[in-house]
Amino acid sequence: MFKRLAFTLLLMPLSVFADDEQTQAVAWLEKMGDALREETYSGTFIYMRGARFDTIQVAHQFKDDEVVERMTNLSGAEREIIRHNDHAVCLHPDDNSVVPHALPRGPFTHSFNRNLVENHSNYDIGLHGTGRIANRRAIRISISPKNSDRYGYRLWLDEETGLLLRSNLVNNGRVLELFQFTDVNIGDDIAPELLTASISGENVFEHELLTPQNVVAQAAAQQPPSWRVNWMPRGFRQVSAPDGGGMVFTDGVATLSVFVEKRGNSLGDVQTIVGGTVVLSRPIKGSSEQITVVGEVPLDTAKRVAESVEPVIY
Repeated sequence: MFKRLAFTLLLMPLSVFADDEQTQAVAWLEKMGDALREETYSGTFIYMRGARFDTIQVAHQFKDDEVVERMTNLSGAEREIIRHNDHAVCLHPDDNSVVPHALPRGPFTHSFNRNLVENHSNYDIGLHGTGRIANRRAIRISISPKNSDRYGYRLWLDEETGLLLRSNLVNNGRVLELFQFTDVNIGDDIAPELLTASISGENVFEHELLTPQNVVAQAAAQQPPSWRVNWMPRGFRQVSAPDGGGMVFTDGVATLSVFVEKRGNSLGDVQTIVGGTVVLSRPIKGSSEQITVVGEVPLDTAKRVAESVEPVIY
């Protein structure tokens, strides 16, 4: 009987096992998406992006189908982000206006798994054994792009709850950005004072932030465009920019923005990479405009996007 079973397994195509593994990995991603929103947790994580290294304290409560969350910078410039469901505000002293104002994207968002599943044809998703993060057993998942026009991820999910414990943004095996919990408590009650702002006073600057979910959900701008992008990586679609300017594209996992402006207000001829974010700016041949591409894609992808931009002739 055993020999017959072994012989049958040998005859089965490898694609059957690969499909089963991907199904299991996608199920874990769905569990991760639920856990990021519906688990109550608190702890400290590190976030490395290029030469920037931040230590952040997070308290996340899910109660009565409502999310309340506070993220506090423990290193560098003073800053707090308070979130109620999809509404988020940033608080910091006035003189910290240079602090980057953005919410983490990618696996940090509970829509990451849904967007990835919708665009799974652009990625290979697989299980890679187990590990240990913040003294908790973790399931390891790889998300690898099928083409070199976008980045991949390596994820470590809590074996018990599916909560994201670590994430590496990778390009050809090189880690560009890293998020990792150093300590985390899951399921414990959170004291109310840990969910309210601790930065206060007359000199505190407060402003609203758009969450990644809201940015993607907005409809494309209705104004007739003056410029168009003729090439984008497969799966990217246009959404509106938070401030109504430029053209913003996303595949639900990565985001890419394209701006065209008069050359007098431009950055000049620039290309730089900070962590997983590329900034490319160059004059448009035969015009007085400059194009700037900013996004979470490889430099070669940004160059190809920039080269495809052309004016719209009505």
